[in-house]
Amino acid sequence: MKVNFKLLQTIWTFVALSIFTSCANKSAELPILSYNYKDGKKVIYKIDDFEFINQNGHLITADSTKGMVHTMNFFFTTCPSICPPMRLIQSDLADTFSDEKHFKQYGITMDLKRDTLQQLQLYAATHAIHSKHWQLLRAHSEAQLQAIANALKTNFKPNEDDSDFYHSSYVALIDKQQHIRGFYNLLVPQEVTLLKSDIQTLLKK
Repeated sequence: MKVNFKLLQTIWTFVALSIFTSCANKSAELPILSYNYKDGKKVIYKIDDFEFINQNGHLITADSTKGMVHTMNFFFTTCPSICPPMRLIQSDLADTFSDEKHFKQYGITMDLKRDTLQQLQLYAATHAIHSKHWQLLRAHSEAQLQAIANALKTNFKPNEDDSDFYHSSYVALIDKQQHIRGFYNLLVPQEVTLLKSDIQTLLKK
């Protein structure tokens, strides 16, 4: 039997491209990570039940984030350790996506005692944080803070003398439908690169 090697090469090239395209599409599909299990069944939930005040004194609710790709994380203005390097990365994110009207960052303070509205305003002014792209949020109560921490699958706690907080360097990436689509450590450059790529992916949807 005479074998048409040119035809075989064309077929295998097509198969290889199909496999590559399939893998690429699959890798671009970000999983939904906001879920719990109830009675053994996976139940997906939304980040759609909160009420904060931002650095400008404006009310921010779940309605404010509808149709927006956004990140959420915890911080406090007097944080001496991981917050400053995280802030630099978030400043870079704000610059990178400055033209994207459907992307925003939300930082939630854990320190209700010291981070008053005036303190958040001072912090924003000192570090050139503009509310158009990056909002600093303050809850009304500790119960509200714990509720949003649970929804974002994270936690924090004050140290022994209440002068500092133990908290994560991760941000949660949330899509336009208010589902968590990823968690990223801002202190790891590779994860920051992935975060930027995933933001672009979600903005296109």
